[in-house]
Amino acid sequence: MGDLVRLFPKVDGARDLGPRKPCRRGLPAASWYERGVALEATDPRAAIAAYRHALAGDRFLAEAHCNLGRLLHEAGQVAAAEAHYRLALCVDRDSALYWFNLGVAIEDQGRRAEAIAAYREALARDAHLADAHYNVAGLLERSGDLRSVREAVRHLQTYRALRRAS
Repeated sequence: MGDLVRLFPKVDGARDLGPRKPCRRGLPAASWYERGVALEATDPRAAIAAYRHALAGDRFLAEAHCNLGRLLHEAGQVAAAEAHYRLALCVDRDSALYWFNLGVAIEDQGRRAEAIAAYREALARDAHLADAHYNVAGLLERSGDLRSVREAVRHLQTYRALRRAS
């Protein structure tokens, strides 16, 4: 639980998202979400706008938070991406993907210990998430202490085994 407190210092549970409210821009939130998905490959800026419209209508669309976070991350807005991954986790704390994405955003901001904790949360939910094994191995290896390096080797071996199996 200590890791969760550090990972969610300002956002503690879905109640912080506030009450659901109706979408004000003509389309239901789910339609805005689908529009965002459709636009991602051709017009990421329009996809970002569509996800924002969806979230204005339903702040509890975890998938919209995740997709918006990914697009913002790709656009270099890593802190904003982190915020959306955290909000997605407020809705669904059991998603290995959301934990993984949060770990990547935190790692890209240079906060190694928090990134390791997020990757471990992702792996606790899905031990077959190869990229989480790879990322945590790299972070642990750089720590330099023998125990962390041994753990890094185990994660790297698991990563390789999962890659061979796929």
